[in-house]
Amino acid sequence: MYLSILAETINVTGPIFILVLLGIALKRIDFLDDHFIQISSRLVFTVCLPVLLFTTIIGIDIEENFNLALFNFSIVASCLTFILSWMVAVFLVKPRVDRGVFVQACFRSNLGVVGLALCANAYGPEGLVLASLLIASMTAIYNVLSVVVLSYYNVNQTVSGRQVILDIFRNPLIISILLAVFVALLKIPVPDIFISSGEYLGSLALPLALLGTGAGMNLKALRDSSFVTFLTVLMKTLALPLMVTVLAWQLGFSGVTLGVLFLLFVSPTATASFIMVKSMGGNDGLAANLITVTTLVGILTSSLGLFLLRLSGLA
Repeated sequence: MYLSILAETINVTGPIFILVLLGIALKRIDFLDDHFIQISSRLVFTVCLPVLLFTTIIGIDIEENFNLALFNFSIVASCLTFILSWMVAVFLVKPRVDRGVFVQACFRSNLGVVGLALCANAYGPEGLVLASLLIASMTAIYNVLSVVVLSYYNVNQTVSGRQVILDIFRNPLIISILLAVFVALLKIPVPDIFISSGEYLGSLALPLALLGTGAGMNLKALRDSSFVTFLTVLMKTLALPLMVTVLAWQLGFSGVTLGVLFLLFVSPTATASFIMVKSMGGNDGLAANLITVTTLVGILTSSLGLFLLRLSGLA
């Protein structure tokens, strides 16, 4: 039994790890360059991922598949991880100016790439649907809370609430999810030719995004690791997802819902966190370091966590 569960777990996380490593290797031999990373990232986040989410959601019955309790819990859990990360930062992170970078790295998950890929590999279409429906709300919350904490610790530059709201509603992922929900609820027919074309395009999203994730990593970050890096890894890949999973289990979540929650919250720090830190004049070097290290460690801890959840029969 142990070996079969271990094999299933490796089949979930193994392909993700391999694609990230492949991206690292191709970048090191100069097969992929910075221009590719920039263009592929733009293609993934403005076209491929939105199309993937849209075609996934329009094919389901929203009223039957929407889990209000799960939706509410994901919002509360996102806020809770934010608060706990900030509390830890106040007591343990120095210098003070780096606390905002630390907090964002701890609570903000890479939902659109690693989280979505993990859920799809682990639970197939059902996991992909559940994750897709949670991404819009969690992404919006991540953006708002990130601006709050980064602005608080960066007196040189602040972002207006109006700008935050505009950025949320201009986010291609959120737009595609809201549009898909609208189409699904009203049962608006979509021609098969567009669905098939969308599925082809959407199938590029996760592999291309994972290759770009690996290619964009700076492995020198591993040599430059500090106490803040160690603390972030501990919080992001172990303490916070463990807390969320145990709390969800205590509240009655199990099976696919519990597994999806764990995989979304254990996902490494979002690459978008670097962009936000850089745009607000923060310590972007530290932000890039934390993304790299949590990605490498997070894939391993997600494997261990999923293995234990399946071994215990909880997910």
